[in-house]
Amino acid sequence: MGLVDTEAIILRSYRLAEADKIVISLTKSAGVVRGVANGARRLKSKYGASLEPFTLVTLNYYEKEGRELVSLRHVEILKSYFDLARNTEAVHALEYWGELVLEFAPPHEPNEKLFRMAKACVEALAEEPGQVDACVRYFEIWTLKLAGFLPDLRACAACKRELGEDETATINLDQTLHCAACSKHVGDKWSSESLKRMRLIQRVSPLNFARASTGSAMAARRELSQITERLIARALERAPRGHSNFITADN
Repeated sequence: MGLVDTEAIILRSYRLAEADKIVISLTKSAGVVRGVANGARRLKSKYGASLEPFTLVTLNYYEKEGRELVSLRHVEILKSYFDLARNTEAVHALEYWGELVLEFAPPHEPNEKLFRMAKACVEALAEEPGQVDACVRYFEIWTLKLAGFLPDLRACAACKRELGEDETATINLDQTLHCAACSKHVGDKWSSESLKRMRLIQRVSPLNFARASTGSAMAARRELSQITERLIARALERAPRGHSNFITADN
């Protein structure tokens, strides 16, 4: 407890009383942290634009034992992504990512892998703003994987045989992947193309995945969107509020 300095991504903020804000951030060293930014709503606030969603910052805060809310002392912008504000789909994607983090990441539980993944996805979105859906699928798959809700994509859960590159598979009600011989036609069938894309997500950076997705077939993009939506809905026991396929004719 005491003063903490950490890199962080601002997820969202909302008003508190007349002059203050509650700020929710994903930090590198402490996971999801909620804090009070005193005076943040004043015209000449010291925070300026540092509390805008998905701004990368250095966060300095005071944490008192037994209290969920920390007290923000200083916020310094490391990198802002204001240009994304002109891209409606990108804005919706960032809002959705914030929702996923808050759903899957418990407060004050360090998760550096989640932080690094989120940071890389925002950077990829800024570099490839025309590949919003690819960046979103990457974020979803890795969020599910880090939370323990992504099935093993390498082998059939029943016979343990390694699945071939061009082989389809079926996900059963127990959320395990089965080959055609073991599935008994029960569950949702996943195409070989969707399986390839999910495996690729686990091997490469979000920027490389976004670039590799250029020219991908619309049907393949839609199927992967449906797969991630169902996996997230099963994990949360409800449909994710901000989910969208984020696919346009220009992708």
